[in-house]
Amino acid sequence: MADWEAVGLSGIDAQVYRQLLRDPGMPVEQLGEILELPDIAEAVERLVAAGLVRSGSESAPAPVDPRSGLGMLVRERRAALDGVAAMTDQLAREFSAGQLQAEPSRLIEIAVGRDAIEARIDDMLRGATQQAVGTDTPPYVADGSAQVSGAELALLDRGVRFRSIYAAEVLDHPGWVERLRSMGERGEQSRVLPQVPVKLLIVDGTTAILPLAGGPSTPGQARAVVVSDSALTSALQVLFDQLWNQATPLRLSENADPNTTLINLLASGMKDEAIARQLGVSGRTLRRRIAQVQEQLGATSRFQAGLQAGRHGWS
Repeated sequence: MADWEAVGLSGIDAQVYRQLLRDPGMPVEQLGEILELPDIAEAVERLVAAGLVRSGSESAPAPVDPRSGLGMLVRERRAALDGVAAMTDQLAREFSAGQLQAEPSRLIEIAVGRDAIEARIDDMLRGATQQAVGTDTPPYVADGSAQVSGAELALLDRGVRFRSIYAAEVLDHPGWVERLRSMGERGEQSRVLPQVPVKLLIVDGTTAILPLAGGPSTPGQARAVVVSDSALTSALQVLFDQLWNQATPLRLSENADPNTTLINLLASGMKDEAIARQLGVSGRTLRRRIAQVQEQLGATSRFQAGLQAGRHGWS
């Protein structure tokens, strides 16, 4: 039997309504005799208030078609639940603020060791509901850093917005161009800067993780700090947004026009050797192709070629 309480009706209300559907217009007294239930009149009044019985028909109640009456109740309840759900993030922030007020040490969590750091990042990404943003720059603890994690793929598959800023040096590391191309095809928005000041991940604007030391470290010595929702996470989000506005969009589509790909690789700040390796050509061939693109665009420098390519819709 349907859970009528989900739409604000009791079991007695449901029995009265269903009897009226079978025998519309049955007098209230007769309803009470047939159903052998108390408070029939009160049940009818509740059905009238719920819009399931026409008003003014309490003595001989006339039911409303459930497709409209119950449908309206369901929509109203759903809208109310959606309103409560929309408050979840705000309530979570209030909860976090209260926890921090009571115990300020909750603001900071230290993850020790590469495995612990990767596990914490994985948890953060899997819990993302709105967006994740991050910056990335060498050095890397492990050679497998170019691999895409399952949490990153799951995040993109859920439709969560993912924006990343990479240091140009990242593109010189083996496997990274292919990684970024794959992530871009799945929906990641990537940009590049000549230098990125710090590695950083912020999830839903409320939880951030960043290394305690900027230099290289062995797997066991790696340390990262996790910061809960606070003025500090807000400041880190502002830092990311400023870097994002300064960064150059990175487009590495495998199906892009060869000249477009070349322009985008040049704009990313990659070294000529890395670009040549990525395109599978020699350094001499690369220089010749760059000269040809500049001539085609009427540009006298790589910088001007990038500007002209944007005007021509290449990038």
